[in-house]
Amino acid sequence: MTLLNLLASRSSRMKASEIRELLKLLDQPDIISFAGGIPDPSLFPAEAIGDAYQAVLGGAEAGAALQYQVSEG
Repeated sequence: MTLLNLLASRSSRMKASEIRELLKLLDQPDIISFAGGIPDPSLFPAEAIGDAYQAVLGGAEAGAALQYQVSEG
């Protein structure tokens, strides 16, 4: 008995996710994919994000920033 015997017969008709297959191509160094929706990491504003993180979570108010707050509306 194999694991396939435990699955419904319709599961044999399932196809792999096209997105998953496209993302496999990203491992190839000569491929530039515009289809996967994954931006170039060198374009991330890492320094600005770090500064914003420090401004919100770097001081004494960090605990308050992480708490639930009253929601308007």
